[in-house]
Amino acid sequence: MSSEGFAALLCRISGMTDKLHQMNISYIPKEDRLLLRISTLQGDEFRVWLTRRYTGLLFKILNKQMEKSGGVPTVAASDETRKLFKAGAMDQKYDSDSSNFPLGETGFLAFRINTGESPDGILHLEISPEQGQGITLHLTNPLLYMFTNILNQGIDKAGWQLSREDTLSMQVH
Repeated sequence: MSSEGFAALLCRISGMTDKLHQMNISYIPKEDRLLLRISTLQGDEFRVWLTRRYTGLLFKILNKQMEKSGGVPTVAASDETRKLFKAGAMDQKYDSDSSNFPLGETGFLAFRINTGESPDGILHLEISPEQGQGITLHLTNPLLYMFTNILNQGIDKAGWQLSREDTLSMQVH
């Protein structure tokens, strides 16, 4: 997922804030984990390892937020979401040229999930290791849809059979 105009999605790490450039999820069979890579406009890359269990918990949170926003069909059909798709947000290959890894080149194993919501409906999603620094993503509804979509693609590539309850609401795209 690439970002032309993803100004609403920010990455926060210990006081630093930067705008998203790209996001990617890939399945790493050797680890039996998903690797979430997030790059910013300033050239930083953050890597987060997601276990099957953590991914299921994360997916439930994202789906619950999606339902609060009117459900997948409503969010997918919004003008903002359609504009991101038309701009090729899901079509560009992930640019892996980053050389700055503020949380380490190997990344961290996701352990904690904290969420909050701003009055305007933006989901604040904090992903943290057991100890140390994590990242916080601020997801508007279109970006929530995009993130949930790439997470669902990662789950499919991994062949993980998460419960129907976890994946039920993402059957639109």
